[in-house]
Amino acid sequence: MVESDKNGGNMERNYECMLILRPDLPEPDREKIAGEIGKKIEELKGQVKKSVLWRSLRDFHYFLRSKGAERTKYYKGSYWLIEFFLPTENLDELKETIRLEEGILRSLVLNKESDKIKIEQEKVQAS
Repeated sequence: MVESDKNGGNMERNYECMLILRPDLPEPDREKIAGEIGKKIEELKGQVKKSVLWRSLRDFHYFLRSKGAERTKYYKGSYWLIEFFLPTENLDELKETIRLEEGILRSLVLNKESDKIKIEQEKVQAS
């Protein structure tokens, strides 16, 4: 769903974000981080469609280092999935908020409306 705002220029797009959270975070802290990201999306005039724990404590094929000075190696992590709508001009600010959160080891934000993703989804549905 791509929409123009009242000014006709701002586009709202459908995004999907996968967060890999540190494994040593208790469940309430994982939910708190996801909630803060959701609040930031709403502050940026977006709308959260879905925010769920996708996988808990999955093993990595290689270690990931934490952010900050300690640089701890992690061999497991919890995956949190957030689907949302957001105006495109606010995406960089959201990514910066995610980057600064120390409980997040890695993140990926995808535009669900891109042509490449649609082609992949059609291939999956056809098989």
